[in-house]
Amino acid sequence: MTSSDHPHRIVVGIDAHGQAESAINVALDLTERFGATLELVHGVEPAHHLLPDLEPHDVAAARAAIETGLAASLSGARITAALEKHALVVEKSRHPAELVLRRAAEADLVVLGRHRRRGLLDLGSTARAVLSGARCPVWMQSGPVRVIRRILVPVDLSTESLAALRMARAWAGAFDAHLHVLHCFQAPELYPGDGHPMVGPTYVIDQIEHDARAEFEKVMAEQPWSGVSHTLEFVEDHPVHRILALQDSVDLVMMGSHGRTGLAAALLGNVAYSVIRDGHVPVLALRDPTRSWLIEAPGR
Repeated sequence: MTSSDHPHRIVVGIDAHGQAESAINVALDLTERFGATLELVHGVEPAHHLLPDLEPHDVAAARAAIETGLAASLSGARITAALEKHALVVEKSRHPAELVLRRAAEADLVVLGRHRRRGLLDLGSTARAVLSGARCPVWMQSGPVRVIRRILVPVDLSTESLAALRMARAWAGAFDAHLHVLHCFQAPELYPGDGHPMVGPTYVIDQIEHDARAEFEKVMAEQPWSGVSHTLEFVEDHPVHRILALQDSVDLVMMGSHGRTGLAAALLGNVAYSVIRDGHVPVLALRDPTRSWLIEAPGR
């Protein structure tokens, strides 16, 4: 992101199944609000990895189908203006996420629409590949477009979550939105050796919670709020449960992601991806690009 945390170049991934309408509308709104440039990106892949490479006429046919689909699914005047002002990039790729990631290499924001689950582990989805490979924030638009008036920012005081908070402050000013900053405390469990968790002594847990609350309040007091309207909430709860419980009272969730993906996410849990998977509120996920991910995106 730029020093102002406002996007200047946005890439939106579009598909051939009509699931990108909300994502495109959000991207157009953000483009207009921030004065950004926009690329509508669609990767054309062979029907099977063993088939010969695509011919130019195959890509041209895919582009024509995409343009027709856009005109049918979006407001005619709006999409016509968008195609005249912004770029529609249709190229061959080995995976739907490959072209998005390639075009997003110099972007400030990627926007994706509703993703499709592919089995229990969901290892093959475009959403997961983009989340694991993008070096910039990724906006997942899981439902209808919302007017951004309240932004939920879950923080665990990690580098990623504080980066999300910094960006949220900048966006709150642009949208005149209220920030709800959430910190979820989870009491640690002790294992006596038989493999079954045992809740620790009350005074130990109370001290840990007291210290966690004090650290949260200290870090929040040091933030340069610059007049941004905000609410701070410290609560004992699982973060995914609490975020999903609050999603109907907010218009956007902005959060850091620690970079677990693939099988590790399925076994260990990943808050950002769990919220994207199970929620219906838009999520803007950020991660520290210096962190390595457990599974690289296709072709990377």
